[in-house]
Amino acid sequence: MKILRWILKAIAALLAAIVTLVVVLVLALWVADPAIVRNLFFGQSPTDPAGVAKSQPQEIVPGELRDNFVLGQPDGIDPSGIAAADAYAEKTESVALLVYHRGVLVHEKYWPGFDRDTRTNPNSMHKTVLALLIGAAIADGKIDSLDTPASKWLTEWRGDARRDITVRELLQMSSGLEIPIFGTWKSARILFGSNLEQGTLGLQAAERHGSRFQYSNANSQLLLIMLERAVGQRYSEYLSERLWKRIGADDAALWMDREGGLPRGFCCIFARGRDWLKIGRLILDRGRVGDDQVVPAEWIAQMLTPAKTNPNFGLHIWLGSPPKTERPYNDYTVKAFHSEPFAAADIAYIDGFGGQRVYVVPSLQLVIIRTGKSKTDWDDATLPNAIIRAVRPAGAP
Repeated sequence: MKILRWILKAIAALLAAIVTLVVVLVLALWVADPAIVRNLFFGQSPTDPAGVAKSQPQEIVPGELRDNFVLGQPDGIDPSGIAAADAYAEKTESVALLVYHRGVLVHEKYWPGFDRDTRTNPNSMHKTVLALLIGAAIADGKIDSLDTPASKWLTEWRGDARRDITVRELLQMSSGLEIPIFGTWKSARILFGSNLEQGTLGLQAAERHGSRFQYSNANSQLLLIMLERAVGQRYSEYLSERLWKRIGADDAALWMDREGGLPRGFCCIFARGRDWLKIGRLILDRGRVGDDQVVPAEWIAQMLTPAKTNPNFGLHIWLGSPPKTERPYNDYTVKAFHSEPFAAADIAYIDGFGGQRVYVVPSLQLVIIRTGKSKTDWDDATLPNAIIRAVRPAGAP
């Protein structure tokens, strides 16, 4: 009995020590930056894709809604392919599945509790929107070229090894900057903190720029800071005027680090499924919406050109099939799973953590949108391949 009492006392003491440690850690985080605690404990969960109201503060991106899709039946796709895609979307707790084929929105499904007006967190899909805006800024003469050193605008870099990192290297995820590892203070400041400028501009060079692909949220955030400085406008204003209204998207919202501060350029532009379809269609149509060349066709071509450091990555967009069943992001994070190669060699896709996707297949005039719960076991091949393999040749009955 004495031994049992001693064991129980030891367990109680250990639990008390753990609780005390957690409380001290939370208090330390609160003192350092209350926003981190608020976002960690009360922010949006990856299992709640439409709970975007929990991510505060937000800044509106005014749109100019034109839902000018031609609607029709999926005559050019075997019904079994649509059914298989629906089944996988259902299994993975999706919000929306949209299929656009040869100029027609042929399939649009929302699961119970969601509809056409539901806005979700796309996670890293925002990165590709940012890349489109960089191309617009180059066309507008605000940014010189892809090979201009970012330090022209990120003046904090001019005195050290970071001064030669180019716009291209940030877009291709080969900046050589240190990677804020998930679970560390540096990562927490960027993901959940209230001063993104301080958190990212403080990162140092870890290896020679341009030498290796290492996917990092910090690269995207630095591009957003650079873009704001280059165009002399708030990001939300430039995004609204230069892109969002011109593609006919509805109002969206950005998750800010603080009121009047910076949006997260690596995630969290809260938009509808149809608005993501308009982004996919913009890429498919080489930057054009009707008679409006929103982004130069040459820029879309550059976005879809493989980087020297990673043949499966362009300018903030993923390309083709990985050589194995796992697609690595960097040396420290989880890998994306592919059960098989994509069924179309020219596929490009906008990737948001856990299965937020815009798949674009130019050869088939096909765009597929999936939004929903973030799943760590998302299989990138299953849903698009079901539809790709079901596409009938043009003109077939």
